[in-house]
Formats: sequence, structure tokens, C-alpha cells
Amino acid sequence: MTFRTVSVTCVVSAISIFGGYTMLLLSLVRLGRDLNAINVAEPIFFGICATSLVIFWQLAKQWQAIAVAWSRTERTFVRYKSNLKGKIRFVAAALLLMALAEHLLFVANNVSYMLKEIDYCNWTIPDPAKFFFAKTFTTTFHTFAYSLPIAIYNEYIIISMTFVWNFIDLFIMLISIGIAARFDQLRDRVFDRINSWTPTTEHFWEQIRIQYVALCELAASINRAISKLVFVSYANDTYYIVLQIMNANQEQPSVVNKVYFWYSFAYLLLRTFLMFWYSAQVEHTSHGMCRLIQLVPTAEYCDELQRLQMYTKCGASLNGMGVFSVSRRIVLTLTGTIITYELVLLSYREGSSDQHSTTVSSCEPWQLT
Repeated sequence: MTFRTVSVTCVVSAISIFGGYTMLLLSLVRLGRDLNAINVAEPIFFGICATSLVIFWQLAKQWQAIAVAWSRTERTFVRYKSNLKGKIRFVAAALLLMALAEHLLFVANNVSYMLKEIDYCNWTIPDPAKFFFAKTFTTTFHTFAYSLPIAIYNEYIIISMTFVWNFIDLFIMLISIGIAARFDQLRDRVFDRINSWTPTTEHFWEQIRIQYVALCELAASINRAISKLVFVSYANDTYYIVLQIMNANQEQPSVVNKVYFWYSFAYLLLRTFLMFWYSAQVEHTSHGMCRLIQLVPTAEYCDELQRLQMYTKCGASLNGMGVFSVSRRIVLTLTGTIITYELVLLSYREGSSDQHSTTVSSCEPWQLT
């Protein structure tokens, strides 16, 4: 579990980071030639993914200490009543499979546009692989001469960046599920005791307070480690939802294009909603104890219960670099933000001289080279 800078995984990560930032620079060069709201999405994608990889690299250095602290806190609890491991595996498997389907549809969508272009321009393609890579990575091959090794490296970068783009949200979900489950377990223990015939004692509340404070401290330490990822995730999801809404009125020329667009949009909305929901559960479940304490009979109030009540009013939550605290209320705030951004982007799109089109705009020979 020890982080090693000199290792295969670190070398692979470094290659991905270098490729991600290289693609960012190349897409910025292209953006300088053709500025519009659609082309802005490419540098944002590579910038977010490459930066997220750097954050994960930094997080890997801290992960051993986080895992040890988490394990130490877990030892004070009994086993989960529910199958937490099964829930985590199900959420991870479901989202990764949907992400894989989305990427395969992305490839099919590109191929569909290429076939339409070949038919429209009446081209004969002697080397389909070269044509596919040249059209897929136009950003790269506007700057560099075509070569198969560069094309394969670009394909690797696209796949790795796409995985990171999906994994950011999934990682935050799984971390939040683990923390919220322990707060739920502690709340259930108090609820069962209050509804039993056995009166609560000061010793009982002392145990609850110690476990609650330990959970809050664990949540705070994890939040310090992942707050950058939370910020990036919320900003990324908000931007791409706005972009997809803006593209929703564009005509899709084929069934494949329509299926890809609406599936990718639905998947983005689902993934964003789940990330919002699970990350907000940390704050919600940590304050659940405060509501339960109000049900305790007055005769059972004691010093330890008052101390616990003081801590539960503060609770625990994730935040995005201190800019915002993740709670259920933030969903309404982000909805308003999305509407505002949508109005701005629509006005920007109307003022753009070169609009993105789903039809073939040119059959110039250089596109085949």
C-alpha cells in the first residue's frame, strides 16, 4: 500500500498526464483558429481530466495514512447490518458498465459521421484505419504529420482521460457511501435504544459521543484530501450538463447519432444526480443524530448527551475547496446556476460566427491526408 514514485503505475500515470496536457495545448491552438462554444469543450475536457490525474497522484501519497485512520475508526464499530460491500460493488460495476457503453457509442457516433462524409464527398478510402485516426484526432494532426504510433498514443490518451472523467464522480460516490453508512449505523443504534424499554445512561452517551466525534474527524480528514476533486467534479458536471442542454436542439442526422446523444445525456444526468445525492448524504446523515436527541426523555438528559448534542449541531460534510459545502440544498443552487450559464452560453452561441454543424461542410482534399 506504500506509494512508490518509481513504479509501473506511476510511469503509466505520468504518460497519461503528459498526454492529457499535450492534448490540452493542441486543442487550445485549434481553439485559436476556430473559436466557438462547441470547441471550448475539448480543452476543458482535457484540462479537467489531466488536472484530476494530478490530484489523484497527490492523493495516492496520502492514501496510506487515510486508510490507516479509516481502519482504526472502523474497529470501534460492529459489522454493518446491510451489505455495504455489495452496494459499493453494485454502484461501481453499474456506472463503469454504463461508462463503457457510452464510450462505445461515442466511437460508433464518430464512425457514423465519417461514413456520412465519405458518402457525401464520394471519397475512396484506401486506408480506413488512417482515415479513422486522422478524422478522430484532427486536433493533433493539424499540428503533426500523421503517423500510426502518434495515433495509437492519442487513442490511449482518449481512453485514459475518459476513464478519469467518469471515475472522479464514482470515487466521490464510493467514499461518501462508506462515511454515510457509519453515521447511519450510529443513528440506528441510538434510535433502537430510545425506542427500547431500556433507559439510556451517561456511559451509553459517552460511547456514542466518542464514536460520533471519531467519525466527524475521519470525514474532515478525508474531506481535506478530496476537496479539490469535489470542486472539479461539481464544476465539470455543471458545465457539461449546460453544454448538452445547449446541443439538444441540434439535428442528429442518423439513428446512431440520436441514440448516442440521448444516452450520453441521460448517463451524464444520472451520474451527476447520484454523485450529488451520495456526497450530500454525508452532511444529511451526520445531522440525523441531532434530530434523534430531541426524542430523548428529559429525565435521561446528562452531561454526555449535552456534549454530543453540541457536536451534532456542527456535523460533518464534504466541500469543494472551501468554496461550497455539499448538502441537499446545493442541488437547488446548482439548478439556478445551470439556468444562468445556459442563458449566457445561448447568447454566446448566437454571437458566434461559426456554428457547429452536424452536416458535412467541406470536401477539401487535405482532410484525407
